Amino acid sequence: MKLPPLNTLRVFDAAARHQAFGKAAEELHVTHGAVSRQVRLLEEALGLALFERRNRAVFLTDAGRQLFEVTRGLFEQLTAGLAKLRQPSVDAPLVLSCEPTIAMMWLIPRLPDFQRAHPGVQVHLYAAGGPVDFAAQGVDVALRRNDFDWDPALHVERVCEEWTGPVRRPGLAGAARAEPAES
Repeated sequence: MKLPPLNTLRVFDAAARHQAFGKAAEELHVTHGAVSRQVRLLEEALGLALFERRNRAVFLTDAGRQLFEVTRGLFEQLTAGLAKLRQPSVDAPLVLSCEPTIAMMWLIPRLPDFQRAHPGVQVHLYAAGGPVDFAAQGVDVALRRNDFDWDPALHVERVCEEWTGPVRRPGLAGAARAEPAES
């Protein structure tokens, strides 16, 4: 038997999961009509009615329920397999992007302790500042000052307080005491 187009199965799976063409359309970023068309193409390819359409609502037929059991398992397996492929291998280096001053004053002095505690982890350090596009830049972890807005989806944790203050030569009058900066 020849398989129907895979996109029709993907659309069917979303429509069956939501029991609604409109919600499937939102998930897939297509129109309600596009979902309806793809489901109709699948029904024609299989020669079976997969949904019963009543009063602006859809309900799975027995054939639809059977097919949904198959597609749900297949798409869950496909999603898990793709997620596994995207995970870095155990041997992949940890790519760390760090502002130069933080690297110099805070990170680099701590790296030997990290390497002793985690001898199998290879660290690639990049000196950079500002916002980070983790996927585009291939960065795993970034150390930054808290001087711009972070994407709320990111996990952000304060590592230390930053202190700022004037630097003067010894003996210069008007010495000021450094105060912690807001981070």
